[in-house]
Amino acid sequence: MNRYFPLDEYRIRWERLLAEMKRRGFETAVVFGRGGGTTDNCGDVLYLSNQYSISGGMDSLIWTARSFAGVILQTGRDPQLHIDEPEVRRDLVSIEDVRSSNHPFESVARSLVERGVSGRVALVGTNLIPVKYYRQLEATAPDIEWVPVDDLVRSVRRIKSTRELDAYRTAGETATAGMTVLMESLVSGMSEREAAGECAREVVRRGGRVQMIGTNHGDTLGFDQRFPLTGYSDDVPAVGDVVTGTLHGPLFQGYYLDPGRTAVRGHANADQRRLIEAAGDLVHRLTDMLRPGARLLDVAAEGDRLTAAFGGSISPIMKNFPFYGHGIGLGFELPRISTSMSLPDDVVEQNMVFGIEAFLSLDGVGAAFFEDIVIVGQDGNEVLTKSPSLF
Repeated sequence: MNRYFPLDEYRIRWERLLAEMKRRGFETAVVFGRGGGTTDNCGDVLYLSNQYSISGGMDSLIWTARSFAGVILQTGRDPQLHIDEPEVRRDLVSIEDVRSSNHPFESVARSLVERGVSGRVALVGTNLIPVKYYRQLEATAPDIEWVPVDDLVRSVRRIKSTRELDAYRTAGETATAGMTVLMESLVSGMSEREAAGECAREVVRRGGRVQMIGTNHGDTLGFDQRFPLTGYSDDVPAVGDVVTGTLHGPLFQGYYLDPGRTAVRGHANADQRRLIEAAGDLVHRLTDMLRPGARLLDVAAEGDRLTAAFGGSISPIMKNFPFYGHGIGLGFELPRISTSMSLPDDVVEQNMVFGIEAFLSLDGVGAAFFEDIVIVGQDGNEVLTKSPSLF
């Protein structure tokens, strides 16, 4: 095995993060992430070190904080990585100075004490660090003031590098193939779980990882998935049913995509076709607006206008996801595209990657979901998820 990204890519990332730390008034930062089967919380550590901790599980007599890893970044020093595993994968990990420990939070704190660090230290990961492990930091390094700065690394990795965009293009090919197989299987008469199995086979065959395959139809169509525990049920859509499908996962080198489509098993009637086409059209229109310099509040306002013009009803999934898209990278990211969640200074920039999505519902007809993943370019946007709009 070899690293996908060369070491110079990681050095650029470290330099950018150190510059951002300086801008915010920090000389030292600690970044925690969690692997162990999760994806959303592994991104910051993966971005800096290419470390993914595989072991999950609860605390025991010999270890705590299983699946967590931490990176120390300090002005004038190379990064230091603390892992919960006894040996480091030198063929994969980008950081030279690696400390193995059964107690990674205590290990990080001890290292800072040994360096003589005190006062304000930026702490990334407070949205996922359990209280018991935070107390280990406090007890081991009592002279440190831990300052929550959860967006520190995300602010740096928001704009993707050329190499990252190439990784995304590979992931997009897998997403397109998997999504197309999923929808073709759903409309062919397979059960939801059989269709999900065909999708998963295609994704894994291409080297991707499945986080979730969601399907729905029938009387639960307004919800995200028919059976939330797995994402799919053993039910078979009937002829004439509206069916929805979505594929979530780190499909290449940890880069996440979550496309979605809606179709009808059999011949779509006029109302079903209007619903499905409107959801796709809304996404295409907002994608066209997503140009460098555009304010996300303006894009979201157009989404609200188009939704209101369509009419229809408000489904549970629309209430659960009151936005038209989100940044996406090594997991779901900010900013959101929403009149209630976007900030006034959220502006589109070149080489950002977004998921653009729409949820529409029509009483007596059903609900539709459509999502594409898009790279924002200077001269035009690049759609990565190229499955058909209609099946």
